[in-house]
Amino acid sequence: GFTLMELLVTLTIMALAFAIVVPNLGAFVPEAKLDGSANRITRTLDRIRSEARIGARPMHLELDLRNAQWRVVWPPDQMLSRDQDLSTLEERLDEWQYLESGVVFAGAGDANKGLATSGVYRVTFDEYGFTADQVVVLKLTSDETMVWSLQIDGLSGRTRLERSESGEMVRPVAVNEGAF
Repeated sequence: GFTLMELLVTLTIMALAFAIVVPNLGAFVPEAKLDGSANRITRTLDRIRSEARIGARPMHLELDLRNAQWRVVWPPDQMLSRDQDLSTLEERLDEWQYLESGVVFAGAGDANKGLATSGVYRVTFDEYGFTADQVVVLKLTSDETMVWSLQIDGLSGRTRLERSESGEMVRPVAVNEGAF
């Protein structure tokens, strides 16, 4: 058995450990929300880039900057029936996907048009899977200093994540090859 003194010492040590650990757990949750949203958007960008290359047709990702949501825009099917013409073809839209709670878009844009902070922004991949160099910026509503920037390399299609805990947003930079 244990003595009363051993139990008190053990409980005191556990209480001190909880007093140190529990307040710091909240610091990991905001990062996890930003990481989760950034990973979902990155996976979607990779998927639609692949779809554009495989299907040899343009694909789009619409970002609703005001409402913290995004969706995939599928090109119209190229198969026409006898009673259709090209003007009757319509894009298919996926359901809106929401960012994690407390995460919003701080902006999105490219070097030519600048950074948009409201409205609907469209990331477009052409039939070869290329796009302009672009950036999508996410931030927390509860902590404006936590900003995650997704940088999309237009030629390779790679998406790089840059984390900032000082509130700095990555702005798209004009380069000759990727800013078309």
